[in-house]
Amino acid sequence: MSFNNQQYDRLKWIVLIFLPAFAGLVGGLGNLYGVANVDLYVTTVNLLTAFFGALLQVSSRHYHDETNG
Repeated sequence: MSFNNQQYDRLKWIVLIFLPAFAGLVGGLGNLYGVANVDLYVTTVNLLTAFFGALLQVSSRHYHDETNG
């Protein structure tokens, strides 16, 4: 899987900045308002973040292999 530079930069921002901040927001507001099982929602967001981060790493590896090889 390979992305162009603009797609990669947007996805990288989402994975590195937005999703972790969103997980913190969900956890904080969930605890504040007494949402049941808020830890399940936070864990789900964090697992998705890890998954998308792995996909970005694969894309980055393919890009560097193509440009260096």
